[in-house]
Amino acid sequence: MNAFNFLNMFFSNLILIPALIMCYLPFKNNLKYRTKPLFIGMSTITVILSALFSFITLTLDANKAFTFLLLVFILYFIYEQTLVADLAKSLAIYLWMCAMMSIIINAVYGYDAIVNPASDSDSFNIETTFIRVTLSFFILAIFWSPLYDHGSNLVDTLTISKIWIITMPVSVIFMAISILIRPGKYSSLYIDDIFSTYWGLLIGMFFVFIILTVIFYNIVFEIMNAVKYEEKYHILQMKEAQYLSQQSYIETTARVRHDFKHTICLLDSLANSGDIRSIREYLSNYIDNMPESEIRYYCKNNSLNALLNHYMRQCKSEKIQFNCKVTLPAKEITISTIDLCNIIGNLLENAVLACRDLPEEDRKIDIKILERNMSNLYIVATNSFNGFVKQKNNTYITTRRSGNGIGLKSIKSAAETYGGSADFRNSEKEFYSNIIIPFNLKYS
Repeated sequence: MNAFNFLNMFFSNLILIPALIMCYLPFKNNLKYRTKPLFIGMSTITVILSALFSFITLTLDANKAFTFLLLVFILYFIYEQTLVADLAKSLAIYLWMCAMMSIIINAVYGYDAIVNPASDSDSFNIETTFIRVTLSFFILAIFWSPLYDHGSNLVDTLTISKIWIITMPVSVIFMAISILIRPGKYSSLYIDDIFSTYWGLLIGMFFVFIILTVIFYNIVFEIMNAVKYEEKYHILQMKEAQYLSQQSYIETTARVRHDFKHTICLLDSLANSGDIRSIREYLSNYIDNMPESEIRYYCKNNSLNALLNHYMRQCKSEKIQFNCKVTLPAKEITISTIDLCNIIGNLLENAVLACRDLPEEDRKIDIKILERNMSNLYIVATNSFNGFVKQKNNTYITTRRSGNGIGLKSIKSAAETYGGSADFRNSEKEFYSNIIIPFNLKYS
């Protein structure tokens, strides 16, 4: 085994370090470990595996492209274990990075073909290796800010696995094209206009890939913004229903107050005549017809109060025992009202759906929204259900054909966005939800 060839292959494989960093940037809020130790650890693992695979490739005279793909494959499984994220998200981002790097590698082959036209892509050249590694770090520098800011925003916001899966074939297609156009002998590029076609195709692929990425990002956020507006509209509808109910109560009590002087005169007349029986009958009738307010004031947050009243009325109409306790701090909390209402709305919607499958006497929902020492917000919910659950990768999934199964995922994602956590478990007859969101962190 030639030591020069070993070092050349080893250093050329180190483009995987900036590539992995690019993969980690969108997951800045989803890392299992602290950033600095994680990057040092993954860089060390990459160096060790690069050396090992370079040695194996040269010793066994194995295909360089095959062993490189195997190294990329192994690194993904290590990378995935360091994230707190869905498999679909991590794989989609990883494949995106692979597609990007495959275009860059072909660009390096194109440069090498200019400098060493008599060589081929399997040859070892120190200059080409240096350019390959330097270019990969240059690409990292260009995409650092977009991936760190916009990429992480996308990862945190988009919780629907199916949409991430849809992006994978696009990345695979770009990788497949890169593999197919990879030149064997550079001399073949000098036949007719193949060289200019090769470079035109590479440049076109790069810009089309970037444009598709930007389009995907914008489409996702247009959809997400539409969903947010719909959620705000839904909250406004609940506020309107609460306002109309309160207005009806005020109008009814105003009429009662207006007629009260007639009631006093009648009772005075009956008392003077000593007709105690008629007085009792009249008072009983009067009490039965007193208007009752359907509005309950759970907290000072108007949107949350409207949401809880909405589900309180729904539970009342569906014969579900509804118990709710809320103690929110007087000061403004870090979690947005929309996110807070989304978390509690998803919890209560799932709980109501679960209760519908039970006899009326067994239907029950208990929810507590409490703060402790201005450090954490605790949302604890318990609801009765039929005991039937489905789980995949230790995650609950919907048991309903018409359901999309993203309610619990949305809750978990929202909690983790604020540095919190969401835990779900069940017994034979009850489902438990425990959400913790810290107050002491500020988010933009």
